[in-house]
Amino acid sequence: MPASVQLRISEGTAKGKVFDFAAHDTFLLGRHPDCHVHLPDDACVSRHHFILEVCPPEACVRDLGSRNGTYVNGRKVGGRKEGESPEEGARRAYPEITLKHGDRIQVGDTALEVTVKQAAPAAAAPALAPVRSFDELNPQQLADLLLKAAKKGKAPRLDIPGYEIEKELGRGGFGVVFRARRLSDGVPVAIKVLLPRVAVRPAELEKFLREMTITAQLRHPNIVKLYDQGHSEGIPWFVMEYCEGGSLWDFIMKHGGKVPLEIARPIMFDALAGLAHAHEQGIVHRDLKPQNILLDRGVARISDFGLAKNFQQAGFSGLSVTGNYAGTPLFMPREQIINFKHLKPASDVWSISATFYFILTGAFPYPFSNKRDPIDVILNEPVVPIEQRDKELPIGLARMINKGLNLDTKQRFDSASEFLAILKL
Repeated sequence: MPASVQLRISEGTAKGKVFDFAAHDTFLLGRHPDCHVHLPDDACVSRHHFILEVCPPEACVRDLGSRNGTYVNGRKVGGRKEGESPEEGARRAYPEITLKHGDRIQVGDTALEVTVKQAAPAAAAPALAPVRSFDELNPQQLADLLLKAAKKGKAPRLDIPGYEIEKELGRGGFGVVFRARRLSDGVPVAIKVLLPRVAVRPAELEKFLREMTITAQLRHPNIVKLYDQGHSEGIPWFVMEYCEGGSLWDFIMKHGGKVPLEIARPIMFDALAGLAHAHEQGIVHRDLKPQNILLDRGVARISDFGLAKNFQQAGFSGLSVTGNYAGTPLFMPREQIINFKHLKPASDVWSISATFYFILTGAFPYPFSNKRDPIDVILNEPVVPIEQRDKELPIGLARMINKGLNLDTKQRFDSASEFLAILKL
């Protein structure tokens, strides 16, 4: 039996409601209609009062600068100080509180009881060696271990047969990417080694790899090819096409933080073409950003299709929205916080539009500040129209990017195909 988390409202106007979580998801409580528990008549509740993220059996609650705070087992968590305005309160970062079985959350007149069910023990599959967790092997340790082994001419602990690891290319929230060489023909490849942040059960790992084989079938000039995949000691790895130009993020930084339109335009066409092909196959990326667009001899290719979705649905990512390691969700559409599991192509349209916005202006669509909780900004602030960042951009292009960034999914382009078709006019 897999792990699960349940929230039961035991007091307040929503008493009796039950919310069950068997997979990674988010949960909002507040007075705003987009909250999962909407409490418009409780004066003690703020517009977006708290966010709760679940990745069973983990659960974490984070106050979003509410006026009266969130109480966990009678202890106040977050909330504004006396005399603070909402804006002043939101500038202070609030801690995430890890929840456990039997905890009680109180907001105004509403109380929620937390029930956590641990996964039933499962026998290890014969083909799998003992599984490691993130706490045992973090990205820095893994990178150092593999590189040290490669330099000494020894086989690394993570055995990826048929490939020789040469150097690290980069690291992110999911793991580490290395340049390697395929021993059979000497072709350079990129190997992405993922690091689950929770203990991995063999059945879950095999299901994750099966799901990835579906997206591995995507073949398009503007999509990075996935050649091979597997696991070693419970840690998944993927062998991918090597793109010698590196990531679009690095390219932007080398150009001083933004790219002239004449250079950016073909990159935008390429990225939309690759994304359009995936959308036509029914696949949503859900983690588009400049780091996942790679450059190779004048061609832009999108990488990591399906990775974020499958990694999160398998429960390997830990708390990727509220977790301290997750970083600011700079290219995340608002609905990804509110409707975490069920994203459509229009959500990718928002993220690719945010990427184009960044390429051309060096700024982000949301007015982020290091003095304010980024989740609060995403939930409560409008997008800054791109022409306010750069008045020299063509009016038609500005309108298209603003349309792609509309907070109402129904007002955006339905898919990358529609965006691309209009951009080409």
